[in-house]
Amino acid sequence: MPAENPILKQTPQSDFRNKVILTICLVLSVGLSLFAVQYRWNNGVDIQNQAVRRMFYVVGEYLKVHDGRWPENWETLEQFPAQGEWDQPPDYELIRKNVIIDFDPDMDEIARQSPAEFQAIRPVNPVFDFGKDPRLVDLLNTVQKTRTAWDPTGGTPAE
Repeated sequence: MPAENPILKQTPQSDFRNKVILTICLVLSVGLSLFAVQYRWNNGVDIQNQAVRRMFYVVGEYLKVHDGRWPENWETLEQFPAQGEWDQPPDYELIRKNVIIDFDPDMDEIARQSPAEFQAIRPVNPVFDFGKDPRLVDLLNTVQKTRTAWDPTGGTPAE
């Protein structure tokens, strides 16, 4: 006769213990999820994410209006009236805290870069991969289009 399997045998004590363990696991998982949300909120991950995307858009529009010339500094960007898909104008004080912009990039190098390689506009604390962001893709397409119109020997638009 086969031996009785003690694991399959349920007692009121083991049933109660299992319920307590499951309750503790549930409370821990909910608590850790709430902690993760609070951590993201307190560290400004979402704000930084939106600021980087906003700068992809603003610089892309700047390039279109200024014949492919990259902005010279923050003040140049602040003078540029780009609102686009947002309801409010850019909050440049907040954006400066969350975004790094290289104001003297090699435009020919940028024209050859993929979205994953692009670093001229990046977050202060990288969290997300912006490689598939449509604003970044549009910015790189604008750089590539304007670079083909430039004379590589003279640095001015080809006539």
